[in-house]
Amino acid sequence: MIKAALRIHQKTASTTALVDCLADTLNREEILYSHWKSNIDLAQAVAGRTDLDLLVERKSLSQMLTSLSHLGFKAAMPRWGANPPGIGHYYGLDPDTEQLIHVHLFSRVLTGESYVKSHLFPFEAMLLENVHYVDQIRVTSKPAELVLFTLRMFVKYGSLMDLVSLWRKSDKIKAEILWLQDGGDLSEALSLFKANCPVIDEKLFVKCVKTLNNDTPLIRRMILARHVRRRLKVYAKHGFFSRLMAYLQLLWAELQRRLGTKQKNKVLQSGGAIIAFAGADATGKSTLVAETGRWLGDTFTVRTIHAGKPPSTWLTAPVNIAFSLARSLISLQRVRRLKRRLSPSDSNPSRHHFEGLSSLPYALRAIALAWDRQRLTLKARQLAAKGEIIICDRYPSAIIGNMDSPRLEETPLKTGPVAAIYNRLAQVEKQLYRQIPPADIVLKLNVSVETAKKRNRNRNEQDGDAYLEARHRQSLDGHMPGTRYVNEIDTEQTLEETLRDVKKALWESL
Repeated sequence: MIKAALRIHQKTASTTALVDCLADTLNREEILYSHWKSNIDLAQAVAGRTDLDLLVERKSLSQMLTSLSHLGFKAAMPRWGANPPGIGHYYGLDPDTEQLIHVHLFSRVLTGESYVKSHLFPFEAMLLENVHYVDQIRVTSKPAELVLFTLRMFVKYGSLMDLVSLWRKSDKIKAEILWLQDGGDLSEALSLFKANCPVIDEKLFVKCVKTLNNDTPLIRRMILARHVRRRLKVYAKHGFFSRLMAYLQLLWAELQRRLGTKQKNKVLQSGGAIIAFAGADATGKSTLVAETGRWLGDTFTVRTIHAGKPPSTWLTAPVNIAFSLARSLISLQRVRRLKRRLSPSDSNPSRHHFEGLSSLPYALRAIALAWDRQRLTLKARQLAAKGEIIICDRYPSAIIGNMDSPRLEETPLKTGPVAAIYNRLAQVEKQLYRQIPPADIVLKLNVSVETAKKRNRNRNEQDGDAYLEARHRQSLDGHMPGTRYVNEIDTEQTLEETLRDVKKALWESL
C-alpha cells in the first residue's frame, strides 16, 4: 500500500516517505483533520523527529483509522498511567529512513497540564475549519492556534507540577507566542476567541497574550493563571479530588516504570510478543538482537534475554556452579565430540548417546539447563501477556540435538539401574522442553558456512571450523510448535541491509 501510494506522489525533501504518503491519502480521502499544535516545530514533525499531533473530526475518525491501518500504522497505548478516550497513539515504519513515525491522534481537544490532560475545550470546529496547507499537511491557522496556545499556557502556569518545566522553556514559549502573532495584530485571534470561549472576557485574554510576550515574572504569571483557570472551570476535566487521584495514578505509574528497567511506557494495542533470533554461530544474532532492542526500545516497553544461556535459578545454581568449575574442559570435550561425529549424515551432532555412568553428570547438567530455559521463557511469556516485547537471543526447539534444545535420547538397548536413571532424566528433559512456550515471531538467520567461518576467524573465536560446521547443522530446523510467524533473513548482506529486512519483517508481524 505504501509503495503504491509513493508511485503517484513525489516526496518532498522535508518529509519522510510515510508522512508524505499519509498526507496525500488524507487529502485524497477528504478527511477533515489538522495538525493543531506546536506548528512552529512542524518541520521536525514531518521529518519524523517528533510526534505528528493530528486532530480529526469525529465523523472522519473511522475513515482516518482505516487510512492509518492501510499505511501500516499500529495502535499503541501507555502501559502505565491513564489512557484517556479521544487520544490515540499510532506508529508506522517509514520505508526509507526505517524510523517509527508517531501519529498522536486526537478526536477531542483534550489538553492543558503537561502531565494530566486537565481540560476539554470545545474548539474542534475552530481548529479544523481555520486551516492552511504547508506542503501537503493541513495545518491550523496561527490565529486559531494562538487562542489555544494562550489558554494552554495559563492552565499550565496554574499547575505546580508544570512550573519547573515552564521556567526552563521560557525562551521557547516567548519565541512561539511571537511566531504565532507573526507581526500582525490580534484582531482575527480575538474574533475567534470571542466566538469560541465566551467564559473569559476579551481584556483578560489580551492581558494573557501580552504577559507571554513580555518578560513578566513567574509569580505574576501564576496569579494571572489563577484567574484564567477559575473562568475555565467549566472546561475542567477533574474536580479537586479527581485531579489529586489522577496525579497519584501518574506518580504510581512512574514509580512502577523506574522500579523496573526504566523502559519506555508504550505497548502495542495488539499485545506483546516474544521475538526469537535463531540461527547458527556467526550469523549475527547478538548484533541484530542489540540493534533491534535499541530500535524498538526507543518507543516501546522492550526487554532482551538470552534463551540459549539463561540465568540460573536457586534450584539449579549449585549444579551450574559445579559445572562452571570445569567449563574449559567440558568445552574442549564438546568440540572434540563434535569433531568425532562430524559427518554429512549426522544432522544432530549434539544428541547425547548413553555411555554408562559417565553420562549421568552430563544428563544432570542438561536437566538444569532445560529447567532454567523453561523458567526464563515462561517469565518472558508472562511479560509478553502484559504487553512487553521480549527479544530473545536464540530460542529452544523441540528437536533433540538441535541448538538450545533437548540433548538426551533414551536408550532402549541398555538395561540396569544406570540406564534406567538416564532414561528417566531424558524423559524429564523432554517434558521440560514441551512446557516451553513458543515464540510469536522467529527470525531465522541464514548465512553460508564459509562466510560464518570467515566471521568466526575475524572475531578470534576459539572454536574451530569443524565445531562451527556442526553448529550449523544443528540449526537447520528448529522452532517450537505454535510459532505463528517465521521469517527467513539472509545475513550474507551488509548489516544495514540485514537490519532493513529485520525491521520490515518484524513490523509486519507485530
